[in-house]
Amino acid sequence: MRVAVTASVGRLAGLETRLADAGHEAVRAPLVRTAPTADREAATALLGLPWRLYPSRSAVEAWTALGLGFEDGARIGAVGPGTADALRLAGADVTVVASRTTGDGLARDVLRHPDGPQAGDTVGVVQGDRARDALADGLRRAGVHVRSATVYASQGLAWSLAGDVDAVVLASPSAVAALPAEIGARALLLAIGPTTAAAAVRRGWAVVQAAEPTVEGILAAFDRCRCAAGPAAEPPRGQA
Repeated sequence: MRVAVTASVGRLAGLETRLADAGHEAVRAPLVRTAPTADREAATALLGLPWRLYPSRSAVEAWTALGLGFEDGARIGAVGPGTADALRLAGADVTVVASRTTGDGLARDVLRHPDGPQAGDTVGVVQGDRARDALADGLRRAGVHVRSATVYASQGLAWSLAGDVDAVVLASPSAVAALPAEIGARALLLAIGPTTAAAAVRRGWAVVQAAEPTVEGILAAFDRCRCAAGPAAEPPRGQA
């Protein structure tokens, strides 16, 4: 099978090799490009808050590209293992890694932490220009104030591959939005997580969702996709 991986180079490292070992052809076809913004003032306003949350690896990379670090003593929350790895590589001590890789999952786990924010506290959120409301809404429902900083912008990229593909690994809701309809309708689709799966379902496509946003999770989803011919995933609660 020919498998297109829509994640940017450096994401899901080793996936192409693992697919090739299984006898498939894997090709990179990034559908989203991100770039840090110049709004360092908004980002520095998050320093010194008791908690700071990162809902994507791009948020971590943009934060460090602005010359900002993690020495202010804030507890750090990550939306998933890939984001947590990026934070640790940048020198952060990660306090919470969401057990469910969604914004509301991160909010829930941070609020459940023994030293989690209480009503009236302020939490910093480092985000992109296409950030969804689930993380902030989950915190606000608990009476927590949210101070956000948009540190990167996303731009959709055109589909660049010639010829047919049999399967597509969708790495973000933005990648779902950029995927040509004719490819989404005929290829086997694998979503890296529940928010991405929900975006594909909203476009009317059948999709298999990875249990975790890792190479192993994608490979397991790929096996399910081949066996089950891509049954439609249900949208995660609150994200339909």
